[in-house]
Amino acid sequence: MSEDAEAHEGQIIIGDIASPDAPADLAPLTVKFVHYPGAQQLILWLPRPGYQGYETLTVRRGDEVVEQGPVESRLNGSVQILFYTLPWPPGEYTISITNKDGFQHELRFRKFEPGKEPPPPPPPPPEPVIDHPPIVYRDGFGNLIPNADLDLREKVLADVARKFSRRLEYEGNYRAGTIHLIDGERRISFFHEMCGGDMKFTIDIPPVEHWEARTGTPLSERDDIIDFVARRVKQDQAPSWTYKITHNSIDFY
Repeated sequence: MSEDAEAHEGQIIIGDIASPDAPADLAPLTVKFVHYPGAQQLILWLPRPGYQGYETLTVRRGDEVVEQGPVESRLNGSVQILFYTLPWPPGEYTISITNKDGFQHELRFRKFEPGKEPPPPPPPPPEPVIDHPPIVYRDGFGNLIPNADLDLREKVLADVARKFSRRLEYEGNYRAGTIHLIDGERRISFFHEMCGGDMKFTIDIPPVEHWEARTGTPLSERDDIIDFVARRVKQDQAPSWTYKITHNSIDFY
């Protein structure tokens, strides 16, 4: 078709993709339709390089041959084939690509009238309904065996919910006071005071050796908690300052 041919803006919906008589391990064609006002492309990727036995490419609209020629003449690289489909009028199309090994690729698609919406995709299948209670495992004495996977899942969900809800509360004033971390049912307090010189103020943090005794939280959570306190205080109280975390303090400058 010439470049002066009438433009047809209708959408293309991909149909069946098949490879009759192809080897069992040969992948099918990969197909993509790209469309925006004033331009559209149909893009095909062969499962093997086009020079490996591919012979003839034919595009048909119904019984009409729209295009026919050697596959190699239509290659963009080694496996990609581009079709500029804007000149193609609405209708049912078939693209076939033959190979000397006795198989061919077939692609069927439909181009719609401009402005006509294609049918919506079918709804996903409904989720299966489980009408039986979860399995409960017991040992030889009838004792309940904990479900480790379920327990871990519940713990992870609880940790995520707790971290999303945690916050800081401030008591006192800029000279001195206490910052309370509210983390679920936990409440951890950190003393802060104003400083002189380049350091504006500091927040006292229990060092590693005293962390668990003073906060009641595992040492494994220390870095995460300190990082949260530092970032949130900067956000709430000192957005233009920087901070430095030491072994026993968060210092703001």
